[in-house]
This record gives sequence, structure tokens and C-alpha cells, in this order.
Amino acid sequence: MTIAVRFPDGSIQNVPAQLREISDSSGSKVTPRFERVPLNCDSNWTFHRHGENWYAMPRSGSLSALRPVVAEWWRSVAHMEDDAGKAVGPAKTARGQRQRQRSGWGNAA
Repeated sequence: MTIAVRFPDGSIQNVPAQLREISDSSGSKVTPRFERVPLNCDSNWTFHRHGENWYAMPRSGSLSALRPVVAEWWRSVAHMEDDAGKAVGPAKTARGQRQRQRSGWGNAA
């Protein structure tokens, strides 16, 4: 879903939009109404309404990616690490021996 937005150079472009509920103070028994509004996800532009029209304005400042404060919970689970399958050394050797013993291949003489 998109909505037409006028940019500073005079061009009109369709940008991604979302539906936002229009708050209605008349009561909860009324069917909710929605309006299309531009998604505020562009790092270069912010969108403002003037009357019925939407206008793009250059964004001032900067955006920063949010970083998690704590380590992800799955980091403590050895099998869920990205490099768990690439283990080398004694850990991989022991794991391979256990798998061969379970499959019966380790007992061949």
C-alpha cells in the first residue's frame, strides 16, 4: 500500500504507507475508521501533513541502529551458535566419536 507524497523538488512519489486508526471520541460502538499515512522509515525524509496532502521534508539529525543491551539468550546454548558446526579440535573429535559409537561404526575391527 502506498500514498502520494509531494517532495521539495515538486515531484510526487508513492511511498510505503500504513493504516492508522482515526480516534473517535463518540464511543466504542462505532465502527473504527482508518486513514493511510506514510511509513516513517526513510532515513532521508520525514513526512508531514498539510490539509489533505502529505509533504516530504529533509530529515535533520541522524538515525542510529538500536543495539541489544544484553546478549541474546541463545548464545548460551552451544548447539545454536553459528560456529557450533564448524568446531575443530578435541570437541569435534569427541562429538564425532560419540556419533560413530551410536551408529555402530566405531566398533568395527
